[in-house]
Amino acid sequence: MSIQKRNGDCPPPDNGCDDCKDKDNATQKSITAERMAICTILYETEGNVAQQQTKFDGENVVFKEKKCMFLHTEENYRRFRNLEICAGTELLQTNSSIKTNVASLNKLNTDLNKLLTDITKQIKDAKSKFADLKSASCKLDDSITDKCNAAQWKALTGKVLENCNEDPKQPIDPCKNTESEINNLVCLPKGLGKDIDYIFQSSADVTGIQLFSNIDTLDPLQKNLSDKSNAFEKLISDTMKTRKGDLDKLQADLVDAVKTITQTAMDRNSMRSDFEGYYDTTKFLCCPPCDCVTISTANTDSTGKDNCKEECNPRLQNCGTKICDICKDVQVTFCCDSPDTPDKKCD
Repeated sequence: MSIQKRNGDCPPPDNGCDDCKDKDNATQKSITAERMAICTILYETEGNVAQQQTKFDGENVVFKEKKCMFLHTEENYRRFRNLEICAGTELLQTNSSIKTNVASLNKLNTDLNKLLTDITKQIKDAKSKFADLKSASCKLDDSITDKCNAAQWKALTGKVLENCNEDPKQPIDPCKNTESEINNLVCLPKGLGKDIDYIFQSSADVTGIQLFSNIDTLDPLQKNLSDKSNAFEKLISDTMKTRKGDLDKLQADLVDAVKTITQTAMDRNSMRSDFEGYYDTTKFLCCPPCDCVTISTANTDSTGKDNCKEECNPRLQNCGTKICDICKDVQVTFCCDSPDTPDKKCD
């Protein structure tokens, strides 16, 4: 039964309960006075219950709003936390690896540049030596056609110069290959001179390519990437910390809201219990179900004949028995006694 309906059941102050007739005696006046006092408390308790119910409804709205704010903030925090753990950490570790690799490549590039420079210098020195060889070859070639050396040429090869009228002779065995060897000494330096030119030019080209493809330019790029990455990771980390602080604060607010709404519910239920008690009390005082009040036969003899007049017999024996039954129910409920336990005497 609702509170409002029960308020309507509470007897009005002037006429009492419909199915009870108040008697104009001291006992009834005392009961009526007590009933009116409890009715007044009942009305006040009804207001307190309504007030606590309104407060509970309001606290419930606040609790739901704080819960939603907490859940949204928690979801936002998790996103930044996961982004910081995955993308942020991966980005920083990648930059660290790139920095190590760029430093290693820069060292290799410096060593390669030094090596190529040294090779080019050595080729240049060799080229100057090949120039001396080519000059010696030219001088050797000139000496062959020199008339001053005709006798030496004839002695070495057995041949005479074209402008000489002497017949050639077969050279001695140790000198039979002299002509071809001398010719090689004359022609080979010319081909080697061109080869050293090609080698020198290629060396210079390779050194130039290495200089133009210099990876030293990667170092400032890596530093710029590292700075941008650190700034991005710091933004994520700072935002995550801010969200964590917001989350902790909202969690504390949510805990307070839970405590408040729980306390409000307990206060409301306690006042409802008080209201039920006052309601039942006023109802009892209005129309008390005194069915336990009966004429007892405690004063009858063995034949069942009353020793006293009927109005002299006790009337509350059954009421005492019912109260004793309540005592037994309490023992079963709160004292862990089994309902099967034999009846005990109620003290």
